[in-house]
Amino acid sequence: MPTCITPDELIEAAKELPGAPRLLIDLGLLINNPSTDAGDVTQLLKQDPSLASRIIRMANSVTYARETPAASTEEAVSCIGFAEVHRLVGALAVTQLAERPMALHGIDGQRLRQVSLFTAVLMEELAGPAGESRRQCYTVGLLRSVGIMALEIIGHRHAHVPAFNPGIGQPLDEWEKCHWGVSNDEAAEIILRNWRLPHETVTAIRHHYRPAGRHNPIIHLLALAASSSSDRFQGIPGEECYWQPTQENFVKAGLSQLDYQQASERAQRTFQRLQEAVG
Repeated sequence: MPTCITPDELIEAAKELPGAPRLLIDLGLLINNPSTDAGDVTQLLKQDPSLASRIIRMANSVTYARETPAASTEEAVSCIGFAEVHRLVGALAVTQLAERPMALHGIDGQRLRQVSLFTAVLMEELAGPAGESRRQCYTVGLLRSVGIMALEIIGHRHAHVPAFNPGIGQPLDEWEKCHWGVSNDEAAEIILRNWRLPHETVTAIRHHYRPAGRHNPIIHLLALAASSSSDRFQGIPGEECYWQPTQENFVKAGLSQLDYQQASERAQRTFQRLQEAVG
């Protein structure tokens, strides 16, 4: 019999995750407000002093080739712009989230960072031609695996949970339900609703494994982006069976094959830049 994880247990487990993902959500809401200025963003970033310090260091790195080094968080924000600050905070958030290997799910920290970050930057690039919010799509890509991370925290408290065996050909969500009574996409839905993410964001993550028949375009964008990320970095064991891009994905996302190809090329350049900046 599976351990039946309650919503409260998932929310408590999520509290053990680093703070940067929650700050990323708040940052996205803040910079969507046209009256927001660099001071507002700086005050938010300073809630996490180590994160603010890293933003300054990254703004002064060779990636951005600044002639005059930024001496403060506000200078860094003003120089590299809100959009790039949002990307950098996201890259740092996924770095924090992946600091520990997801041993039960069979994926190490480096690969999880690569998968999550590339999914996010491709989501951001696909958002443009699809007519969706770039920041919202970037956040969806970064946080789609938050349920896996919460299940890992809970799983390590239960000695009877075995590591996932990709050789048996079982879909990941079915294996998770066997041992936790809930799949990672269901867990993510509970956590992200508690974090007050927009409904369409939560829905996209909840249903991206099986998007057929769904009408929210972000669901189909996420299925396409996760598939591409899996192809590039081997992906998360047990997810392979979900990644079969269909014509429905493109139609409901409002994309052409050319849109997808061009977005993938831009995403690769952004991914490399963020990887270099984060170090």
